[in-house]
Amino acid sequence: MLTTQERSSEVRQNLKPSSSMAIKIFRIIESVESGLNCRNMSAILQLAFFFLIFLCQINSTHAAETCEPEVARLTSAQGIIELRRANEPVWQKIAMHAVICQGDTIRARSHSRAALLLNNASVVRLDQKTSMTFLQPENDNVPSLLELFTGVIHIITRTPKPFTVRTPFLNGGVEGTEFLVSVDKNSTRMILYEGKITATNAQGTLALANHEAAIARRNTAPHRISIINPVDAVQWALHYPIIIHTHLQQLTPLSALPVLKQSIEYYHQGKVSEALSLLDSIESPDYSDHLLLYRASLLLAVGQANEAKIMIEEVLSKQPNNSEAYALLALIAVVQNSKEQALELATHAHALNNDSTSAMLALSYAQQAHFRIEEALASVLQATTIESKNALAWARLAELHMSTGDLDRAFKAAQQAVNLNPDVARTQTILGYAYLLQFHTQRAQTVFSQAIQLDQADPLPRLGMGLALIREGKLEAGRIELEIAASLDPVNSLIRSYLGKAYFEEKRYPQSSVQFDLAKERDPQDPTPWLYDAIQKQTQNRPVEALKDIQKSIELNDNRAVYRSRLLLDRDEAARGSSLARIFENLGFEKRALMETAKSLSFDPGNHSAHRFLSDAYVNIPRHEIARVSELLQVQLLQPINVNPVQPHLAVADLNIITGTSPSVIGFNEFAPLMERNKPQFVASGIVGSNGTLGNEVVASLQRDRTSIGLGQFHHETDGFRPNNDQKHNIYNAFFQYALTPKLNLQAEARSRASEHGDIQLNFSKFGEDGLNGRSFYRRELNEQVARFGARYTITPDQELLFSTKYIDRHEEIAFSRNENPLRLNLSGLQTEAQHLFRARLFNSIMGGGTYDFGSIYDRNTVYAYTNTHLLANITATVGLSYDAFSSTVNTRIDKINPKIGLQWDITDFFRLRAAWFETTKSHIIAQQSLEPTQVAGFNQFFDEPNGTRARRMGIGFDTRVADKLFSGFEVSERDVKVPSAPASEEVLSKQNEQLYRAYLYWLPHTFWAMRGEFQYEKLTHNGANIITNPDQIKTVSAPFSIEHFHPTGLFSRFTTTFVKQDLFLHGDYDRIRDPQKTASGIDSFFLLDYMIGYRFPNRRGILSLEGKNLLDEEFYYRNSYLNLSEPINPIFLPTRTVFFKLTMNF
Repeated sequence: MLTTQERSSEVRQNLKPSSSMAIKIFRIIESVESGLNCRNMSAILQLAFFFLIFLCQINSTHAAETCEPEVARLTSAQGIIELRRANEPVWQKIAMHAVICQGDTIRARSHSRAALLLNNASVVRLDQKTSMTFLQPENDNVPSLLELFTGVIHIITRTPKPFTVRTPFLNGGVEGTEFLVSVDKNSTRMILYEGKITATNAQGTLALANHEAAIARRNTAPHRISIINPVDAVQWALHYPIIIHTHLQQLTPLSALPVLKQSIEYYHQGKVSEALSLLDSIESPDYSDHLLLYRASLLLAVGQANEAKIMIEEVLSKQPNNSEAYALLALIAVVQNSKEQALELATHAHALNNDSTSAMLALSYAQQAHFRIEEALASVLQATTIESKNALAWARLAELHMSTGDLDRAFKAAQQAVNLNPDVARTQTILGYAYLLQFHTQRAQTVFSQAIQLDQADPLPRLGMGLALIREGKLEAGRIELEIAASLDPVNSLIRSYLGKAYFEEKRYPQSSVQFDLAKERDPQDPTPWLYDAIQKQTQNRPVEALKDIQKSIELNDNRAVYRSRLLLDRDEAARGSSLARIFENLGFEKRALMETAKSLSFDPGNHSAHRFLSDAYVNIPRHEIARVSELLQVQLLQPINVNPVQPHLAVADLNIITGTSPSVIGFNEFAPLMERNKPQFVASGIVGSNGTLGNEVVASLQRDRTSIGLGQFHHETDGFRPNNDQKHNIYNAFFQYALTPKLNLQAEARSRASEHGDIQLNFSKFGEDGLNGRSFYRRELNEQVARFGARYTITPDQELLFSTKYIDRHEEIAFSRNENPLRLNLSGLQTEAQHLFRARLFNSIMGGGTYDFGSIYDRNTVYAYTNTHLLANITATVGLSYDAFSSTVNTRIDKINPKIGLQWDITDFFRLRAAWFETTKSHIIAQQSLEPTQVAGFNQFFDEPNGTRARRMGIGFDTRVADKLFSGFEVSERDVKVPSAPASEEVLSKQNEQLYRAYLYWLPHTFWAMRGEFQYEKLTHNGANIITNPDQIKTVSAPFSIEHFHPTGLFSRFTTTFVKQDLFLHGDYDRIRDPQKTASGIDSFFLLDYMIGYRFPNRRGILSLEGKNLLDEEFYYRNSYLNLSEPINPIFLPTRTVFFKLTMNF
């Protein structure tokens, strides 16, 4: 029976010390009992005693949850973490979410670690045997104080307010940084990873820069010390996954079985520190080899790798062939990034015991580190076969299935892991990620919360929780979770990259840059931070620096095999390639961008980013409207749920707006988020300029969980540069996308278009001259309604099925003179297409077909198949075949087989060869869109030509890169075209030959400057021309040269000069007079000067630009080089000065 004094002493140790008054009452009770040695009084006091316990418990609980001011909150507690309130002598054990107040002292006991979130958003990690106090500042102008008595802390702080860390030998003034402080009985050491610290004591002051360290001993000034690898100082903070599934019958001595049983129960529940502390009661001589390895695995779980190694080596000294010992050593090597040693050790462990699941799990980690993810998957499958009840093996299997993109199998394996052991954090964590990938965000958060409770030192559930919160639109809360994850594993490059993305979304660009830099430093072989940093720099008007980073990311792409299968790595490379193309386009390096896109699509024809870029790039290239909108259709079907919709005007072909005079920026990539999350977005663009040009485009979009909605409006009008050259367009669209399951994505789109225009073509005549045009009274009105339904179904990670059906109702009126009744065309029709995408390691294929029915007049059926085969690591061959059956201009059936051949060969890292030969048929397509691939090896297949046009194109191109700053190349191609003439009793095909020669030279002389020079020669020969206004031959030379400037402040400008020479033979110029003023035939050359200046608003808020074309107001003779078009098009060059002001705002 305990005395009251003994009971009071016991309770004092267990009560939360929030009330000093309670302790005083205890002392009064003790004095009363000692003075009145009476049984009745003792009973009364006991009642009072337990009543007091009740009151104190209520009071202490309340005090633990709130205080003013609250300076920190415990976010992770591993082992025994204790707190002593200010002015109180009693220590209490605290758990996660405990509140820390000013004046409180916190300590981590042996084999324990903790993480704190300060009220200034800083994250502090405490190592074992660390004691720290939160001091009260003297006044509001004095920085907050942390006093470290002993141990090690790692701090990540982004606060704009400085604070101070005080130690016995050295103080540190902190200003937005990441650093480590360690204190022992003789010295203080500070290591700065990034930011600013001023180390000071009574003997001196020292300012530290990035990757510098200082030490101060008693009564000595601080001085710098060299640190070979600063990351070594945070090895204690690393996280080691558990691989040993220990059973009680494996452990001895028998006398300690009750302790061992309780320890294993704690271990299986994820209470590693508690399991470890129970082993302290067992004498060292009684440790068996199994018990030593069990203790070593527990030590790894709390970050004590050096202590664990000692025990492992002790086992190996007695049992040199112990498989589990080598498995643990392999795991240590993997986590510490010693990949070669890890694979050697894991292979040896597996060879020693083929039935060891621990060896198989260790081998899987080592294989994954060596980018052999399929082999890692096979190792874990073997482990689950041998030990089917091993929850850790099933969790690992789920993790690897995610790496291969097999979400269904990953989810099943994760559920099996939790069913086997729901009390292990790793099983809950992997299930949380499985839910997240299945769009069950709320369930994922619940499971992540359970995982955090089970293992508060594991960064993976924190990372998952952060991603889940961000997906829900809770950006700040999600970013805090990512910061905690980074503190729990400071050397994890992937977590740093995600944290950088979160800062990017918060528009905290300096902090995001720091995280990307730290990620590059933590793992120099990881391409991920290079990619994200490139995207950030591009949005900050730093495309030259972005280009360097994206090229580095591509070089390192295969190192993503730690997380991705070979198949998914190819898709990653395609994604990086499309980002590279986007940066080239930003620099004005169009030809290089198109080449990079062709390369990306050969790796992954289902990459929506590459298709989006190709669609945007085709905007400025004449006769590519059918290819542009076809690429856009593929984008819409392939894209995931996102908040970055297609602008209304981009989905419409043949608007014929003069290049550069559309109100909006092509693509919204300037404003696209790095992390998809629930959020609305509103983007508005406008233009005003010469010739009465006025336009706007507004897009409102919303992403909510599985749903994406976009509404858009577009208006553009201009009077044109001559009479009857006006245009007006109005477009409205609505887009809806819904992920019914992670595999099935549905979408619907409705669009309305109303257009009218006069004569927009330019003959070989000067400004104001009609020449032989005869179209001065030409008018056209068009009204079009389109409804489309589409779907994408992911059959397996390497197979996708696309489906699209579209209905169009089109009404058109064309007037050729004032006195004639207009020609009226009313057509409606339905187009249905399907496509199958298959990806394998050595090849991919695209197979599909469609049917087209436009009333009783036109119909079309088509099938096609393409394959991209990676013959060697640097050679890709494309082989394809298409079949078209359609009605001709005289209503006869035409059947046409079109072969396709292409080759892309990276002869060296700096020299690339492209070649292609193919045939095409331009048949009837609703709204000009098709799912069939539009290019072969970078050569466009489909041009804006009359229905029924047959063509054969062949080409070759060479592209080079020198020292990442100089890019050059040339391309030669020829097309033989057969164009059907106007309807007659028999189909008549006129022949046309097109020759195209291109060359380019791009140079990046400075971080802020880009220079571009191009040369293009086109020769069009038309045989069988029977209209006097049609040319027999057009030869055109154009040579633009531009200098572009990009400044990090957001300012950008472009100066362009273009030389053009055209030689035109008109069919009606029978006497070869060659006088443009009389016959619209002859030779002319001219020189154009253009200038553009603009500004990118901070925080990706918008773009403002002022652009002038033909500033010298040159008049000239010029005609577009293309004949027999499906639609009239505007001229590339205007014979008059034009000035435009454009503004795009992102909200």
